Amino acid sequence: MLTEIIVFLIISIVLSSAGIGGGIFYVPVFLFLGYNFQQASTTSLFLITLTGFSAFLRFRKAKMVDWQLALVLETFTDLGAFAGGATSFHFHPQLLKLILGFLLLVAAYFTMKPKNNNAVRLPSRKGFARWNRHFNGYDYSLSLPFIIPLTFSIGYFSGLLGIAGGVFKIPIMILWFGIPAKIAIATSTLMISLTGLLGLGGHLLHTSIDWKTAVILGFVVFVGGQIGSRISLKLSEKKLKFVLSGVLGIIAVFMILKTLL
Repeated sequence: MLTEIIVFLIISIVLSSAGIGGGIFYVPVFLFLGYNFQQASTTSLFLITLTGFSAFLRFRKAKMVDWQLALVLETFTDLGAFAGGATSFHFHPQLLKLILGFLLLVAAYFTMKPKNNNAVRLPSRKGFARWNRHFNGYDYSLSLPFIIPLTFSIGYFSGLLGIAGGVFKIPIMILWFGIPAKIAIATSTLMISLTGLLGLGGHLLHTSIDWKTAVILGFVVFVGGQIGSRISLKLSEKKLKFVLSGVLGIIAVFMILKTLL
């Protein structure tokens, strides 16, 4: 049990510092420990909820969580996640994981790519159905006709793959809408905990889990979420993007290799 505690503590610290729930890593670890897929995914969602909520508490105290942004994005993400879960049997999971891996590699590259004249230009702050946000000293703008189908699609693929979706949302918030990395990561922790909780409720309808192990590891990842969020708040914007890019790259390579080998 000591090995599992150390492994899950490290994973929760690293991923919570980048605003990512951890399901992509939690599930394979549980499978390696001998859990079947349903038990692994259910217990993973329990840990995702606690990791996200723990980090969220720290970010909320630092006033870095954009509540309104989180609620808008999460509403359509959850609708998409339900649709994705309901239609997941139509798709081959290996192909989906391979596609996700390559998308994450692209996101990791552009997250770390220095800004220059050839960089992707953010949408104009003017136009139809623009939502201009001023939060904690930062200004950013979202196009609702664009963000609604985009977040629904993120939720859909998250539902297909059984993950919380933070690996999609954070790069998009940073790259497409100019949201500072600190706010994107902090806001993502709230969305992750909500997605994880809703997913957990659905799984518990037909799957039982080892609550003793879940509670022990839940305490571990809660502590990890506190440590990771503290680290995130102390990092500069550049270093934070470096951590996020590194985590995305590692997840991408892991998924591609796991799919191909």
